[in-house]
Amino acid sequence: MIEIEKPKTRTVEVVVLTEPRTAAEWEAMLDAFATRLAQGRIYRRDLPTLEPAVRRLVEVWNRTLQQPH
Repeated sequence: MIEIEKPKTRTVEVVVLTEPRTAAEWEAMLDAFATRLAQGRIYRRDLPTLEPAVRRLVEVWNRTLQQPH
């Protein structure tokens, strides 16, 4: 009798964090966030966790726009 070992395949999901580098990449990321939020693909239960970061973004955005060039 001949025994043959079957190779085992294992798939591992790895999260790779990438930071947008250009204005176009930031626009795409923020647009994707807005789209997912509008589609309900971001759970309402997660909104309280996201809220401080979104509020800070709006605050800093408004402050930056008000600064003289």
